[in-house]
Amino acid sequence: MNKKYLVKFECQIGDYEHLDYYIFDKKKSEWGYCKEFWGINKKDCLKDNVFWDNHMMNAISVYSETELTSQEADTLERLGVA
Repeated sequence: MNKKYLVKFECQIGDYEHLDYYIFDKKKSEWGYCKEFWGINKKDCLKDNVFWDNHMMNAISVYSETELTSQEADTLERLGVA
């Protein structure tokens, strides 16, 4: 059975901070997850594993990563959680 990965991101946009979720089909590095999720072109680190966006105005980091079965991922996607 294929594994999927639920990644929770901590996003800082200006003074606003929030968590966002995304399901990936394969395991990646924290940089790999952030790069794909936010479409970042260049690896600019604000601090350890916290990355700037392309305009160096907003920051993103991986808050957590959870391995899921395909069925669990399908259920979360169907419910609109991720």
